[in-house]
Amino acid sequence: MTDVSEAAARPAEDARDPSSQDLASRGNRASRAAIDANSGPAARSRAGFKAAGRHSARVRTVRRVFIAVSALAAVAIFGVGFFDPFGRLIKNVANGRVGMEGTRITVNSPNISGFQKDGRPFEVKAKSGVQDITTPSVVELYDIDSKIGMGDASTLRVTAARGVYDSLRDKMVLEGDARIWSDVGYDVRMKKAEMDFKTGGLVTEDPVNVILKGGTVAANQMDISDNGRKISFVGAVKSIIDSVADGLTDMDAAAEPQK
Repeated sequence: MTDVSEAAARPAEDARDPSSQDLASRGNRASRAAIDANSGPAARSRAGFKAAGRHSARVRTVRRVFIAVSALAAVAIFGVGFFDPFGRLIKNVANGRVGMEGTRITVNSPNISGFQKDGRPFEVKAKSGVQDITTPSVVELYDIDSKIGMGDASTLRVTAARGVYDSLRDKMVLEGDARIWSDVGYDVRMKKAEMDFKTGGLVTEDPVNVILKGGTVAANQMDISDNGRKISFVGAVKSIIDSVADGLTDMDAAAEPQK
C-alpha cells in the first residue's frame, strides 16, 4: 500500500520538475503574447495599416471618379451646342499632384485628350481641377484652355478663368473672360456663359462681343439655341458690317437683282 505522505509529496516534486515549469512558463508567455497581439502596439500598428489602406483606397476611388467626371466635363467645354458630351472616346488622361483636404480633392494640371466619333481630335488643359466628394456630379476647372478639331479642318478654342460642370443638370458655366474662337474667323468674348447640352444652347446675360471677318456685333445679352441654328442678340445691339471684307462692294450690291 502506498504511503499517504509519499503520495502527497509527489505533486510537490512534480511542481519542482524543471520540464513542467518550462512548459507552464511557455504557456503563460503564449497567453500574454496573444493578449498583447490583440491589444498592444502590434494591434494598434495593424489597425493603423488597415486604416491607411482604407484611406488610400478611398483616395484612389475618388481620383478615379474625379478623372471620369473631369473627362466628361472637359468634353462638355467643347459643346457650345455643337457636340454630344457623352460621345467621346477619352484617349489620354494625365494629372499632376493630387491632394485631398476634407471632402475636396484637387488635381493639378489635368490634361485630357482624345478623339470624337468622327476622328476629330480634342484636348483640354487646366491649371487645376476640384471636386467635392459630397457632390460628385459637380467639377470645377480653373484656367481652362481647350482645343477641338472641326469638320472643316479648322480648330475651335475655348478659354475661361473657371468652368463648372454639373452632370445632373447637364450644364456647364464658363466664368471669367470666357472666349470661344476659331481660326476660320470668328471670336466670341463674354464674361460669363452657361451651356445647356440637353437643348444644345448657350446663354449669356452679360455683355457680349462677337468679332467676325466682316464686322462685329455687340449686345447686352446673347442666346444661342437649337444647336446653334438660332442666335439672338438682346439689348443695345450694335453691329458693324464691312461689305468690302465680305467681297461685296456697294456697286455689286446695287447691281444684284431683287428677289
